[in-house]
Amino acid sequence: MIHIQDIIEKQEIISKMRWEYWQNHIIFSPQWWFLLISVLLLFIVWLIVSDKHKLLPILFMGVITFSVVSILDTIGGDIDLWDYPIMVLPWGPRILSIDVMISIFFMLIYQLFQTWKAYTIAALGMAFTFAFIFEPIATYLGIYLPLNWSHFYSFPIYFLLAIGIKAFVDKIVSISKGGAM
Repeated sequence: MIHIQDIIEKQEIISKMRWEYWQNHIIFSPQWWFLLISVLLLFIVWLIVSDKHKLLPILFMGVITFSVVSILDTIGGDIDLWDYPIMVLPWGPRILSIDVMISIFFMLIYQLFQTWKAYTIAALGMAFTFAFIFEPIATYLGIYLPLNWSHFYSFPIYFLLAIGIKAFVDKIVSISKGGAM
């Protein structure tokens, strides 16, 4: 019979292994630099192009997106659907930098495509790009390791997340402006 102490002991072993692996194989590797520079450059681009007059709804979109994708990434990793052999930090969300980048892309399309029709088309393009371009590149670079997962599963999830999160954010923004619940 397994007890909580058994789980805690295994978790301590895994934490030590993750730290040692990160120190010896990841930090300052080309993939580590790629992730760090990519997230920083994308964040700088977002800072430059973000609409300061609509900053609160845009940031709300980013916070909700980050929360959802981080939870999904954690669950997917915990149930062995995928793993991230390369990560900027050894602890925390499994792939913090990618989750931040996804959130920035969601914020950008939320800002740039105001109508539902334009947003839906942009969301389809973004979902396609994430699933069939970025994920294979991340796999090739050894950043992302699909275990029991296919890029084909990711496409509808990215799209549905984009649509669902926009609907939620739009509803909250409408309520905050005095709209009906």
